[in-house]
Amino acid sequence: SGEDGAKDRRQIFNLSATAASPQFAGSKLRMLGAGWQVAPIVRILSGGTVNVENPTDPGLIYVRPQRPNLLLASPYGDRSVKNFLNPNAFAAPLPGTLGNLGHAAIRGPGTWQFDVALSRNFKVRETQRVEFRAEAFNLTNSFRMDTLDSNSTSSTFGQIIAARDPRIMQFALKYVF
Repeated sequence: SGEDGAKDRRQIFNLSATAASPQFAGSKLRMLGAGWQVAPIVRILSGGTVNVENPTDPGLIYVRPQRPNLLLASPYGDRSVKNFLNPNAFAAPLPGTLGNLGHAAIRGPGTWQFDVALSRNFKVRETQRVEFRAEAFNLTNSFRMDTLDSNSTSSTFGQIIAARDPRIMQFALKYVF
């Protein structure tokens, strides 16, 4: 089993921007509010390709892994975590045959992510500065499906068995001289 999604993603959308705070006239407001930069990134990907495989040799032809026969017009369940693929849509090939399901014929779950970075440079002297940076990945801390169990002999076949990373935040302080 495994996902070949990196090899064939049909749609990929990336949007990034950078916005800077204005230079304020008042010295106190300029000291607190000027020089900040925010950089959001939105990424949306369609599902990658997945091979549905049987690690045993149901066709008795000494080929492992084997792909199953597709019995229904659509291999998908309701595309939820517990029913992404319909297990009843697949059957092991008959002895002496290969399954009719093609290589990478199934699309796994699509995904999206919203990341953002906030930074500011503080001038210490003419040639010295301190840079503050805060970054958040998956800022909304949303559940996003990741790994689809594509082993047709598994008890969790057709289910999502892993999620993408939760919110991850990192902070940095750098002194440049």
